[in-house]
Amino acid sequence: MLNEGIQVHEVAFCLFCKAKGMILYEKMRDRLFGASGEWDLFRCSQCGLVWLNPRPIFEHIEKTYLDYYTHVSDNANSSKPRLAFLRNKVKHALLATVFGYDNLISDKSSQWFGKILGFIQPLRELAGLSVMNFPANKKGILLDVGCGNGGFLAWMRNLGWKVIGVEPDPEASKVALKKFGIDVYRCTLEEAGFPEKSFDAITLRHVVEHLPNPIATLAECRRVLKDNGQITVLTPNIESLGHSMFGRSWLLLDPPRHFYLFSPLTLRLCAQQAGLTILQLRTITRGAGGIWVTSRLIRRKGWLSGGWPTKINWRLRLGELTFRALEHMLCTVKEKGEEIFMAAIKNLAHDGIERLSRRE
Repeated sequence: MLNEGIQVHEVAFCLFCKAKGMILYEKMRDRLFGASGEWDLFRCSQCGLVWLNPRPIFEHIEKTYLDYYTHVSDNANSSKPRLAFLRNKVKHALLATVFGYDNLISDKSSQWFGKILGFIQPLRELAGLSVMNFPANKKGILLDVGCGNGGFLAWMRNLGWKVIGVEPDPEASKVALKKFGIDVYRCTLEEAGFPEKSFDAITLRHVVEHLPNPIATLAECRRVLKDNGQITVLTPNIESLGHSMFGRSWLLLDPPRHFYLFSPLTLRLCAQQAGLTILQLRTITRGAGGIWVTSRLIRRKGWLSGGWPTKINWRLRLGELTFRALEHMLCTVKEKGEEIFMAAIKNLAHDGIERLSRRE
């Protein structure tokens, strides 16, 4: 089938339950980067997994990323140097005192500053997510799957990690090489063919929702992870407060690039079927205010070029702060954060089960 020049195929059944999906939203268009086509989202009536149906075939996926945000360098803070300086000072102090990256600060006042800020949970969470919650004493070889333009890899390299990235988007990988000098593998993780037990840490930051088969990719992550290594995942939460409030206008639906949208339950199912043991799985409020602003503008205009407004008036700013505070309170009792954070390790018993099944 063709969808305005993009070849697609039907995905009628749930990845986990094999139940037939029911339409959640239909005839949606790309509201951010102008990809062609009208797209439907389906939902499983049993586990709640949401997926794009039909979706682009593998060879046509690149047509949905022709003008994607990873094709440019990260210059978000260049227009506000004072604010960027303050943010970096706070982040460095927290990373040094809470996560052990001592080389980021050089004076005792910054150490005390970090210890005090460490009591403020939202700030501690933001700092931790900048390193995907990996402490300095875990430094080793890090693989970033779907590394985009390489900004995260460059940051982790500066903190003392040895970094490797895979990125199938050729334009994004060109930026990684030109801007940061990181020559990433220009392919999928499965195509890279890394040796077994190669990496101490693996990150998938807003990647699993883009994958045609997230179970298979997480299983490949498991294969190339060392026995004492750890995988961390960040992905949108379909059960978030933002989605319940904005419905089809919610920013993180992002058709046609998001193939799957997870809840805490379905992400747990995905990890378990891939042979992983979950250490931590929770929803977080990072970016909640920005998601509220952009979703509200999408609902008002029907689209938002580039995914972020050029100006935010005081009404939007006030609404953003209110929404952020409300979601933070709800996250203490319900899994309503805009994103899901998961940390997992290998389930070593899974190896024995696989060997038995092969013998049988």
